[in-house]
Amino acid sequence: MSDQFIVPAPHVVRVVAPAGPVGLEDLARGVDLLCGRGFTVQVAPGVSGRQGYLAGPDDVRLQDLQAALDDPEVDAVWFARGGYGTTRLLPHLSAEGMVQRPKLLLGFSDATALFAWACRFPSVRCLYAPSVQELAREGVCHMESLWAAVNGEEVSVPGGGTVSAAGPFPIAGGCLTLCSVSVGTSWEPEVEGRWVFLEDVGEPLYRLDRMLTHLAQAGWFKRCEGLLLGGFTGLREGETYAQVVELARHLAGPHAPVVWGLPVGHLKGKRTLPLGTPARWDGQRLLIDGAR
Repeated sequence: MSDQFIVPAPHVVRVVAPAGPVGLEDLARGVDLLCGRGFTVQVAPGVSGRQGYLAGPDDVRLQDLQAALDDPEVDAVWFARGGYGTTRLLPHLSAEGMVQRPKLLLGFSDATALFAWACRFPSVRCLYAPSVQELAREGVCHMESLWAAVNGEEVSVPGGGTVSAAGPFPIAGGCLTLCSVSVGTSWEPEVEGRWVFLEDVGEPLYRLDRMLTHLAQAGWFKRCEGLLLGGFTGLREGETYAQVVELARHLAGPHAPVVWGLPVGHLKGKRTLPLGTPARWDGQRLLIDGAR
């Protein structure tokens, strides 16, 4: 598929910032890119806000997100960026409008929190996809997988693994930090019968160990069908991705399928990963079924 693929109109996107402050110049370039591919883009009024490490006060970010989920004219709700803050909004969100008019939700990192909340509603599609402010940064996004996922076509993600074939199973998960803190909450995702996908950034190995151990002791790795490991970038000096893979394989157990090296998460060339739709591992790549 060409990078110049034009998304068929109408396709209305609402850009929201329920987490960290947004880089407005990068955001404008990302919006221009989407407009150039046939989207009608609406930017929520509070996106330019800033309050420390948040994109404005909780009530403003909540109002923007809720309005986007409720609006029957909006097809897709796309995170301007990640960061932190979405989890604080979840207890106050209503799903009524979103259930009546299902949405496509796009983002990654802190968007994991919203995906965990939304995955209880099967008509909603969630894409672990680049944020809008990243879209126009050269080399950051794998555009072919993004447009394929947006249009509900099959997505292929290369990697390595312990098994020659596994699946198809739906995918749950996202950023490891957000998955870990969801345990015990009402929006902890269901992992039984699913792949668990995990990635993270800026966490030293001992913290990754702590969070992976938390998920293992909470029963995630016993209930799931296997692990999918995306990028784990920003490790401390002397720490390696291979150590993360070894740790995950140890905690998952000797018989669990583990796939690693998926170019998804906080890294350049990131691919888009549809959540909740069936995915099978063929020994060299993960194949995610089209959602339409």
